[in-house]
Amino acid sequence: MKNTFLLKIAFAAIFIMFGDKVYSQARSNVGFGYGINKPLSGDYESAKGFVLQGTIAINNKIAIVPAIGYERLAADRSSYYGQPYSANNITGSDLIYLGVSAKYHFYNNFFAKAGPILYAAGGNEDLANAGIGGIGALGYNLDLDKHSTLEFSVSTAVVNIPPQTGNGTTSIASFKVAYAFNFRRMN
Repeated sequence: MKNTFLLKIAFAAIFIMFGDKVYSQARSNVGFGYGINKPLSGDYESAKGFVLQGTIAINNKIAIVPAIGYERLAADRSSYYGQPYSANNITGSDLIYLGVSAKYHFYNNFFAKAGPILYAAGGNEDLANAGIGGIGALGYNLDLDKHSTLEFSVSTAVVNIPPQTGNGTTSIASFKVAYAFNFRRMN
């Protein structure tokens, strides 16, 4: 009994001594991502989008990520507010956004990021809404070589799209893969 207690203390001491070792994860880079999205509303189907983003490393764990993105929001083609789908009904919306997120690497190459976005949503060849929303993501950076990284992320953006093209506040879930060129060589 006493030996297992001492063994647990030894493992805890080793974990504490080496547990604070920080790997250089946050790196300044520029990247381009492409992915699929699905608004969490019955009014929309899956569609595609892209993002151009930069990463400004503050330290090994934290970075600022300015981004500009576009999401195509495809309307559900089976019906439009109870009416059968026709060419005269809405066929989709476009969402353009500009955001700045804080990115935190919580374990090796795994990260979380969140921040505000400014967006403009268009539908039926008209501006449906513009405003301030929010975005959050979880992801993983896969280092390809000394200057290249692939970023895989699952994210959600929350925007307010009025009833003409949606049902008010809408969350847009997406999965993106981004290629990033790192300005400094990785170790």
